[in-house]
Amino acid sequence: MEVIPSVKDLKYLSDALKSPHKYIVLTNAHIGNLKNLVDLCHQSNKKVIVNLELLYGFNADSIGIKLLKQQFKVDFIIAKGTSKINMAKTAGLITIQRIVLEDSIALDSALKIVQESKADMVELRPGHFGMEFFEKFRQTRDVPYILSGFMSKKEQLDRAEKLGLFGATTSCKDLWNE
Repeated sequence: MEVIPSVKDLKYLSDALKSPHKYIVLTNAHIGNLKNLVDLCHQSNKKVIVNLELLYGFNADSIGIKLLKQQFKVDFIIAKGTSKINMAKTAGLITIQRIVLEDSIALDSALKIVQESKADMVELRPGHFGMEFFEKFRQTRDVPYILSGFMSKKEQLDRAEKLGLFGATTSCKDLWNE
């Protein structure tokens, strides 16, 4: 299972770059520093994931999303909306559909979204609920799933691996070398 460092504070980017993992989420990037951050990650042979909702100073329209691929060289995007996923796929980005599990209504909606989604992967958050309902999602659509949100203990990563999840993002630096 992939542990995916989520860099909330840039002072920890060098720790993520030194980790043995091949993916990094740039959680608090902005359009002014994105190119340099992506270049640093690529120099360390890391694939870069950005969340469209957390990329500051960025307009997530079709032109902006094309720029993420062509100018900024981002590898993956995370988006909640299906239209953003479709734009990113058209631009040649690898896509991750973000699913937030708040209650049973959100779960029912999310299962329908995942069934119809063309995303390459699905992010389930928070991680605890993602693990609880993972099998329902996998039966709905068999793609790689990652957990996100409150993934701060090795036991959680171990459980996620046993369940068969592709990976888990974590901002907990202590887990970046697991």
